[in-house]
Amino acid sequence: MVTIPAKSRPEWSQIVTGRLAYTFKNYVLQMRTHQMQKDIADKKINAQQAVDALYDLCSKYALAVQPDMKEIFKQWK
Repeated sequence: MVTIPAKSRPEWSQIVTGRLAYTFKNYVLQMRTHQMQKDIADKKINAQQAVDALYDLCSKYALAVQPDMKEIFKQWK
């Protein structure tokens, strides 16, 4: 079964706040995280809401996001 890292990992928050600079191979992830960073800056959403949304998106498309997850998170259980 294909999995993604736990939502509690700090990298999720670092991605949505822009503290972790990473260019996604998956175009949809790149666009969504960029929009989330803008929405957080504009106070439309908070970081936890962005993490929840990104986690849900990655969970739904776990197989498609594996290359990016492995690059960012290295390994997980």
